[in-house]
Amino acid sequence: MKKVFIFSAILSLCTFMGLSAQNMMHTKHYNSHFVYQTGIAFNAGVGDLEFGGRHLANKLPNFCVDQELAFQFNPYVDLGVDLGLNIWKKTAFIPVAVHLGIDFMDYFVTPHWYLNAGYSFKWYVSSKPEKMTKVIYGAKPGWYINSGIGAKVRIKDQLYIMFAADYKMQYSTIQYSVEEHNTDFDYSQVTTNRTKNMFYHFVGVKIALLYW
Repeated sequence: MKKVFIFSAILSLCTFMGLSAQNMMHTKHYNSHFVYQTGIAFNAGVGDLEFGGRHLANKLPNFCVDQELAFQFNPYVDLGVDLGLNIWKKTAFIPVAVHLGIDFMDYFVTPHWYLNAGYSFKWYVSSKPEKMTKVIYGAKPGWYINSGIGAKVRIKDQLYIMFAADYKMQYSTIQYSVEEHNTDFDYSQVTTNRTKNMFYHFVGVKIALLYW
């Protein structure tokens, strides 16, 4: 019930901001419309992962492709949904999110900010721990946030390219092993026996095409 409330609150806030921002319309006539965005992002893990008395640096590479469908209310605000594929090392997620985009100006080049908030479903995960760290990263689905700031450049009418600094947060788990007594075999090489909830943070760059 708490998850449904949080999701509803985010959607209501985004809708309110979109409707309120219509007061910023250009003096010239503007036709609202649907807009599509196809993007790719390259990110790297940041921070430390703390579990079972261990501190492990988050060095996970992260590659994401996503497709967005949004409604452009005016030259400054668009609101819609985003579907992606987020690939980690030996695991992957399918994030589904509510999208909010803000343009701060309406020129040939304009600063742009975006926020995607939703839930990531599991696509696949390796059942064997990493050889060096003896852990399994991101084994469970969970909440997902993606935000970034950059610039949109108009290539021609109804076609823009966006460059942005990108941030992602994925709530999932980390699975690891604690040595059991009276055993001669190191099971941590083939399986895990402990699980901890974990926030994974990533930063990188995103490139996207926007068209309608």
